[in-house]
Amino acid sequence: MKINRPLSPHLTIYKPQLTSTLSIFHRISGVFLAIMVFFSILFLKIGDLNLTFYYLYRYAFFFTFYFYWLILSVVNFSLLALCYHMSNGIRHLLWDLGFFLELSKVYTSGIIMLFCAAFLVVSNIIRFYFS
Repeated sequence: MKINRPLSPHLTIYKPQLTSTLSIFHRISGVFLAIMVFFSILFLKIGDLNLTFYYLYRYAFFFTFYFYWLILSVVNFSLLALCYHMSNGIRHLLWDLGFFLELSKVYTSGIIMLFCAAFLVVSNIIRFYFS
């Protein structure tokens, strides 16, 4: 026996909101940063196994010489994720203290947080490439 009941609200019904989008990207950036920490610790441990291993150095030279654009892209994307996650984390700490909890201030603090994260990324990239 089939009962015609309405479906519960789904992602296709709602328009994306700034608050939900920032929350989703905060979680994604946290997972990405955790994965990057895991892989950096893993590669440090692999390199620590045998420092006189010729093929490890040859592979590292080949990878850094021919795929430097990939390494720079991962570093810049990690910097973007770190600055975004840190800025949004400060915003969450301010919420925990009871600031900016009205809906209009939530949207304003979200936009300010995006500008702060963008400023941090651009200033760090400029500092890195011109130092």
